[in-house]
Amino acid sequence: MAFLTACKQMLPYLAVCGAAFYGLPLLGEDTGYFIVLLLIILPLLCLAAGMLYGFISGFHPALPLLITLLYLPTVYLYYNTTALAYALAFLFITFVGNGVGWLIRQSRH
Repeated sequence: MAFLTACKQMLPYLAVCGAAFYGLPLLGEDTGYFIVLLLIILPLLCLAAGMLYGFISGFHPALPLLITLLYLPTVYLYYNTTALAYALAFLFITFVGNGVGWLIRQSRH
């Protein structure tokens, strides 16, 4: 039951990441935009989502996994298979962000 409660708490973070993963590529017109999107915007979003969730709700390893699972279909929708490597990067970045947010939460209490 605790897992389902944690997943319900993750929904806003997953919704924002999902909207960015699926919506922002629609705005791209050239390769430069997609490079900035994949190298700067989406990693910062994953880091922020992980940190905010960790700070507000604590550490949970399901958040990085679910965010990564949200990203994977976009590889085949908008990019090519070379973008699969970013899934691992987003997993790691969200995991680190979640841990950092949790540590900040622990130090404040």
